[in-house]
Amino acid sequence: MTETQPRRQRPATLVFTQAVLALQAFVALFAALTAFGLAKGDALNDHSYASVMAVVLGGFVLLALLLVAAGVQQRPWGRWLGWVLQAPMLIAGIVVPAIAAIGAVFLVLWIMALSIGGRIDRERAEREVAASSSRAGGSGEAEAP
Repeated sequence: MTETQPRRQRPATLVFTQAVLALQAFVALFAALTAFGLAKGDALNDHSYASVMAVVLGGFVLLALLLVAAGVQQRPWGRWLGWVLQAPMLIAGIVVPAIAAIGAVFLVLWIMALSIGGRIDRERAEREVAASSSRAGGSGEAEAP
């Protein structure tokens, strides 16, 4: 019987950033639909129909871009794309202020995903180094806690 190698865990930063961007994509869809509904109900009288439709169309484009960004987070430029895609929801707040509030929440989640995920990845790497050095020492004795 051979011992199987444990499967390497995916980096926490990758998992967190992909989750934030995927969730933000669905929120962008719902924000676009909300802007469309508000425009149809004449709740956005102080904005032109063209500006509201730009937000709606932009929401659908943002949905696609956020899903693409979630898929390319393992590439070096993927994180930069994630940062850039935080801006459109904040800018859409000019037409519908609630979208900017939601965009600000996702910006905070994005920052937290990067910082907490990075910390978890560093701790995993330190634990891996400590485990490999203890295996290399190979004294066979259990260390006291």
